Amino acid sequence: MNPCPRLRHVVFLVIAFAIVATMSLFGSVRAAEGPRVVTETAVPTEIVEVVSLDGTVNSLHTAALSVEIAGLVDTVLVETGDRVTAGTPLFELDAGLERLSVRSLEAERREAIAAQQEAARRLEEARSVGAGRNIPETEVQARAAAMEEAKARVARLTANLERGRARLDRHRLIAPFDGVVSERYAERGEWISPGEALVHLVDRDALRLDFPVPQRFYTLLGEDAGLDYRIDGSSVDWQPAEIATVVPVTDPTSRTFLLRGQTTRIKALLPGMAVAGRLRLPTERDGLTVARDAIQRYPDGRTTVWVLEGATGQTVAERQVKLADGFDDRVVVTEGLEAGAEVVVRGNEALEAGMQVRVGEDASRARTE
Repeated sequence: MNPCPRLRHVVFLVIAFAIVATMSLFGSVRAAEGPRVVTETAVPTEIVEVVSLDGTVNSLHTAALSVEIAGLVDTVLVETGDRVTAGTPLFELDAGLERLSVRSLEAERREAIAAQQEAARRLEEARSVGAGRNIPETEVQARAAAMEEAKARVARLTANLERGRARLDRHRLIAPFDGVVSERYAERGEWISPGEALVHLVDRDALRLDFPVPQRFYTLLGEDAGLDYRIDGSSVDWQPAEIATVVPVTDPTSRTFLLRGQTTRIKALLPGMAVAGRLRLPTERDGLTVARDAIQRYPDGRTTVWVLEGATGQTVAERQVKLADGFDDRVVVTEGLEAGAEVVVRGNEALEAGMQVRVGEDASRARTE
């Protein structure tokens, strides 16, 4: 009988036993070391009041455009959704009669200019021959009067021509700023009166976040105030916004004032969108704060935290605390905890009083880094 298979079997059993024993020993050591926890040092910090806001995305430039004169719509040059630049024609009214009127005024002005030139020639001729010697003085004066009359007629017709051209230009509706056509109200062949909207134009690139803020927070607004926002109902993280304008006028009905924010991340925003806001107002008051994850709440109403104590700082004890309002991921502790205490913020789910733990990275230090 060949002993090799039996020998290999014995060696395999010995190796397996050694692995199991090593793992058991390692598990026992790990159990003896206790669970790993993450702590932070409870220190006084400035209390920040966070105000939840509901706002709207508004455009700085939005207008319902209309023509200045009545007329029949002849040409429609835009459709809903078109992007246009300032100076782009949007509508044209039927201007056939106005063009004829302008041509008639141009002809009359040319005639008046010719008459003025003739009057100037006749006056110069009279003055050259010598008034009172070869031509009566009254004739020279008459020719000078005719010259002034011709100049006045040219001026009057020039003004009429400019007026006619201005009326002709008003048969076209021009975009006053860059924007998007959000709605078109008129169609070719419709009669339009002055003040009647033909198109609604919205500037897509000049957006602001408008939030009504309760009046009691007006005195807390300062240079250190901060504003965050996100699209209402979305799971997108909060985005920072700059406080651009605070309107120092209160709405007497809602008792709110307008806070206007601006952001460079406007591609995801559309005019009219609802946005949620978070206004951060420093109160210039300090308080002892800990992370929300450090708080343990019980059905009987107790609120506790786990802290490190003992000579080695590896033993945990439970402290009952009283809390005030918090902000962000912090809560303010008013009783039951002293400054400098090491508070467990992670790994506190299954702790017991007097348990030895292994301390990982300090959470407060990790945040600052």
